[in-house]
Amino acid sequence: MEPTIKAPANLRAKLKFMGPGLVLAALAIGSGELVLTPRSGAQYGYALLWVPILALVYKAAFSEGLARLTIASGDDVFAAFDWLPGPRHWAKYFIIVVFSLDMIGYGGIALVGGSALAGLFPGFDIRLGALLSAALVPVLLYTGSYPFFEKIVIAMCAVLLAGVIYTLFQIQLPAGQIARGLAPSIPQDSISTIMGLMGWVGAGTTTLLYSTWINEKIGKARSEQDYRRWLSTMRIDCFASYALVLGISFSFLAMGVATLHAQGIVPEKQQIMSILSGMLDSIRWGGETFLVVGFFAMFSTVVSCIDGKSRAIASMLAGFSPRFSDKLKGYRIVMAGCLAVMAVTILLGDSQPAEVVNVIASMNAVVFGLLGFVLLYLDRKLPAYARSHPAMKCIIIAGSIVFLGVAFMKLF
Repeated sequence: MEPTIKAPANLRAKLKFMGPGLVLAALAIGSGELVLTPRSGAQYGYALLWVPILALVYKAAFSEGLARLTIASGDDVFAAFDWLPGPRHWAKYFIIVVFSLDMIGYGGIALVGGSALAGLFPGFDIRLGALLSAALVPVLLYTGSYPFFEKIVIAMCAVLLAGVIYTLFQIQLPAGQIARGLAPSIPQDSISTIMGLMGWVGAGTTTLLYSTWINEKIGKARSEQDYRRWLSTMRIDCFASYALVLGISFSFLAMGVATLHAQGIVPEKQQIMSILSGMLDSIRWGGETFLVVGFFAMFSTVVSCIDGKSRAIASMLAGFSPRFSDKLKGYRIVMAGCLAVMAVTILLGDSQPAEVVNVIASMNAVVFGLLGFVLLYLDRKLPAYARSHPAMKCIIIAGSIVFLGVAFMKLF
């Protein structure tokens, strides 16, 4: 796909061009942010506030590196995996397996969304709500149009953001506790929670999909001049989107602290949405607003996940099988497979979505730590003008070491 548009020339145009980063934000918000941060707040108050902050700084640097690689190479990161030493396509096979296992966690997220519907419509079955939400995904994505998909996700983000802002301004924010939460500390028995937050706050291995969406948005741009113009645009897209994710992560954590921690309540099973909304009922429209926010967060995450994984896996499989040479057909086949895994998880999986998500998120933390070093290796293969700044490399190295170090602490 050759470029058909020019890179935006001024700040206003660059802001209007934002898209892939907002899609990534939508993917992130309904996973770690919706499920894990309120529960973290319920368990430990603001003591783990530092975890999502450090995780998002690392992932912002990682995503900036993905943008560099995508723009400079003219293809997504999954094509660049063939630059790695070893047997041909081994990294692609590995990522396909990771992405497939990851879908189990998204079945848990769909159940949380189903619980939001059950809260809005008493008596509504949670599993039925999750299945109906999943069934709507192929209706929206059937054409495989990236521009249409992006517009849908941005609209859902707008609704979600409005609801979060309304709710946040209705609860107390203790400055002293928040300040203490900025200093790294590890409360007793919190390693598993820390790993979960690190793995899925700001998205997990699905962060790689940012590269796919950039490629869909701008096409190929191989020259140095094209590279520099597009990089400045995608940096704004990347960093502004992570700032949005940070704000929403803090908001959900604060809701968990304000409504659950003070009461000593740690939600189990599908109770996260119902208990939080019940505690927020003291605020005018607080409970209803939170349930609407929760549903849109979940649904935008599922839609973004299915779209990105379908594009990425289909593009990787196209190199293995002629069945996937037709881009749209391959996209639809993979979409059907992802939805099937979700449906099985919803029907037969663990009835405790918070625990399911936490396990998958912990796995993501380990893989993500390794991916940081993979990205730095691929960065060395780029032209000199496209390589990451030393400061960004330091952040990625430090983040990868921390991620793997926490995993080691949990293991031993």
